[in-house]
Amino acid sequence: MSGPKVVRVVTKQEVMSICRGRIDALQDAIEQWRKYASRYDALTAEEEKAVEKRLFAVTKMFEREQFLDVQKQCSVEIASLQSDMNRIRDEAIAKAEQERTMRRRLQYSAETLISTFKSIQKQIPESLLHIASSSLNATEAELATMNATLSRILTEYTMSSPDQKSMTPLQKELSKKLAEGEKLQTLADWKVHHEDVKSLEKDHRLDKLIAELEATEDKSSVKPFLDRIASISQESSANRRSLLTDSLILDLVAHSNERKDKEKAIVSMREIRSELHRLKSKKAKNLEALLTKAIDSEDISSSKPLYNQGLILIKEETKAMAGESRRTAILKGLSELGYEVRENMATAWAENGRIVVRKPNEKGYGVELGAVEDAERVQVQLVSFEQASDASKASQDRDRETIWCSEFSRLQSLLEKSGTSLHIEKALPVGAKPLKHVQESATIPGREGRSKESAPKRKMHD
Repeated sequence: MSGPKVVRVVTKQEVMSICRGRIDALQDAIEQWRKYASRYDALTAEEEKAVEKRLFAVTKMFEREQFLDVQKQCSVEIASLQSDMNRIRDEAIAKAEQERTMRRRLQYSAETLISTFKSIQKQIPESLLHIASSSLNATEAELATMNATLSRILTEYTMSSPDQKSMTPLQKELSKKLAEGEKLQTLADWKVHHEDVKSLEKDHRLDKLIAELEATEDKSSVKPFLDRIASISQESSANRRSLLTDSLILDLVAHSNERKDKEKAIVSMREIRSELHRLKSKKAKNLEALLTKAIDSEDISSSKPLYNQGLILIKEETKAMAGESRRTAILKGLSELGYEVRENMATAWAENGRIVVRKPNEKGYGVELGAVEDAERVQVQLVSFEQASDASKASQDRDRETIWCSEFSRLQSLLEKSGTSLHIEKALPVGAKPLKHVQESATIPGREGRSKESAPKRKMHD
């Protein structure tokens, strides 16, 4: 199978470039994970050391040229770090939700007592009214004071009658709960069975959204929503409270969606920045700086155009670099086989789409290399500088094709040793097709001739 053939070229340089890009992405993911864990006070020295150890293992794989393992392991590690960040975030949200639920139960407990005091025409303490209106936004220290105050008021109420027989059903229930050492949340549980379930579900959804906001954003972002909650709790009309709560929930959902969109945009920009980092051009470095500025400031207004510019630039420069490394590798291999390769041949090949090389002391034959810009696929074929005139010339051509068959196998072996692979995708057997005739001047860059059956400059000849 030594006639004209199409081969797919993969060089060591391009694989190394891909691996460097994946390692850059892993290092960026580690930095993000470190910041994320520190923010939630979830970063331990042991975990940090374990992550650094895994990064070291990946770099060792790269040094040992285990390139496939590098790409696979980088993907595994990045996914693992993202999973851990999701875990940290979910735990923080769960904790915030639990704290929000405690506040809500404290409010419910106060409201239950206020309702009971009204029904028996008992004077309502100002401190109890304060708990009902302020517990949702209170500080940790204020919450502790409120809990102590509510416990005192509740104890005084349940123990206010010396005769247990004269106690109301609620007093008896609360007295029993206190005697059993249960927490104040039982008041909220009691409320659940006596109040509007829809209203309670709405409160729960509101608390869940606020908890998510508290766990993922800074206090300045949370404060306007907490102020609205405080304002709603002051409303005397139940219908108006319900309407205002609905409006607040809608605004929280919209805010949450905006935050998630921003997070996705920043993740996309980080991915593109990691890919750009391996490029050396000034244009790539300038775009990388713009992405860094947008990421650090969390400005996603230009994220889409920056992302698209990055994709285009990565594609263009990666294609150009890969083409250069592939042409250089093939020409170097042919040079080692004794073919004459001049300094400017790689450039001429890139510009003209094809080139012919020959051995200095061999007349009549050369090897034509044809490829599009990135040279991912190369057409390789033996060509003749002389027109076929008789059967003896055809026989001579077949003999030379057989020699080229052996040389091509040696070329594959030479390139493989340097990390470049040639995968044959299409090939014709020896003698299946007459040798293409080209002018001998085609072997001199800048003086390429057109063959009698030559194809368009950038299109590979079948």
